Amino acid sequence: MISRKNITALLDCFDNLYKKRQDVELVLLGDGEDRPSLETYAATLPSKDAIKFLGFRNDRLQLLRDFDIFVMSSTLEGIPRCLMEACAMEIPVSAYDIAGVDQLITHKESGLLAPLHDKAQLLADWETILDDPEYAQTLATNAKDYVEQNFSAKRMAEEYMSLFESLCKENR
Repeated sequence: MISRKNITALLDCFDNLYKKRQDVELVLLGDGEDRPSLETYAATLPSKDAIKFLGFRNDRLQLLRDFDIFVMSSTLEGIPRCLMEACAMEIPVSAYDIAGVDQLITHKESGLLAPLHDKAQLLADWETILDDPEYAQTLATNAKDYVEQNFSAKRMAEEYMSLFESLCKENR
């Protein structure tokens, strides 16, 4: 939980969603230097009782299985491992459209991407995913397939095997 993760924007969007529907809960996994100030800020929001800061967890993948949506509000990323894990777990994704995230998510195919800092669109995307489970499942399945085809250990092992085979042929 550091500034570039833009978690205040995520809290603001969630608070607006909570004003419309109280059947939601925001679960935040991870730690970082901004966590104390984020917890203090969250405690001022009307949705405060529906926000959980769980900290760093070794069981994050088990927790992720219960998520209805995975959200990233980061302003700067590489190719985020946590997003890759969410895709692999077949969790629908909503995120800001930034470099790195766009390597994993194609808008309206494998997730929903909002322009950076467009909280209204980010919130609308959350509502789309939560209100249309069939569409959400299609996005999640497509994301899982993409990650498995392009970023999985199996794919990497196959590429190494192919490389080794070609090197062996060259040395004969």
